[in-house]
Amino acid sequence: MKKLLITLAFCMLTINLSAQGLLSGLLGSSEPKGPRIKFVEGDTNAKEEILYLKINGVIQEKDDDDSPMTAFKQKKSILDSMKEDLSLAAKRDAVKAVYLEINSPGGEVTASDLLYHMLKKFYEETKKPVIAHIGAMGASGAYYTACGCKKIYALPTSMIGSIGVLLQTMNVEELATKLGIKAVTIKSDKTPMKDVLSPFRQATDEEKAMLLELVETSYQRFVDIVAENRKMNREDVIKAANGSVYTAQKAQKLGLIDGIGYREEIIDEICKILEIKSAALVKKAEEKNPLSELLGALSEQSSDIRPIVNSFVKQLMVGNQPVLMFR
Repeated sequence: MKKLLITLAFCMLTINLSAQGLLSGLLGSSEPKGPRIKFVEGDTNAKEEILYLKINGVIQEKDDDDSPMTAFKQKKSILDSMKEDLSLAAKRDAVKAVYLEINSPGGEVTASDLLYHMLKKFYEETKKPVIAHIGAMGASGAYYTACGCKKIYALPTSMIGSIGVLLQTMNVEELATKLGIKAVTIKSDKTPMKDVLSPFRQATDEEKAMLLELVETSYQRFVDIVAENRKMNREDVIKAANGSVYTAQKAQKLGLIDGIGYREEIIDEICKILEIKSAALVKKAEEKNPLSELLGALSEQSSDIRPIVNSFVKQLMVGNQPVLMFR
């Protein structure tokens, strides 16, 4: 009997370990691994490396995808990704500079400011220059972020600028009346502005004045950031910071960027800054996860009208929470 129990225990342990091995293979090992580097272009024989990073799409702190399968997609916020990538650039001795490609219309004020802060702090601590290269668009919060870089370049067809701050919501008061919908708001007399920017009523003059102060404060900070980092007179920045979007050529004349060129030309410029003949442009190789990729693909196939409806309902429910945007 004792031998039978020992045999059963051994079999259970073997099955358990086998299952763990299978899950480890599907989900990825929990053991920490060092980041792997993948060659992109340039000199394959060069000892010096330039780390390739990218900002693509709207800049925000969190992903708005509320799908139950989002966790399996293992999506990281743009802030988390930037923090990890800059940490890699700081620790890897071969990396001498960072090439940051930007294609974004802007986004949240705070998220843009945090990215800007990360880039500034990275250079202060490592003395490794970060060079921004704007793709199709580098507007508003994206340009704010780019100001944290040592140099800013753009493609010949880039759209740049839109320096300003926007605070926007929707008002469905008339539509709600026609549909027989009436909002019920309970708030203290001591907090009359608690439902500011409610989509079910017009904003009062006092509320508009309060919100305008928020917008103006963020706008003035934007102007200061550009003036300080681009070495421009504040008056010249204010002239350019009227919300206008500029061509790369106009942006260069205004002093908003340092030059215009394609990737290989910008890499050559970085090599000149580093005073080296050539370098290898590399990026972090992403660890692939078979199960998470499968579930992520399945979640993407479930796209229908529900996300649109959910977004509309969310706007109605939280429309009274002002979000400052660099858009």
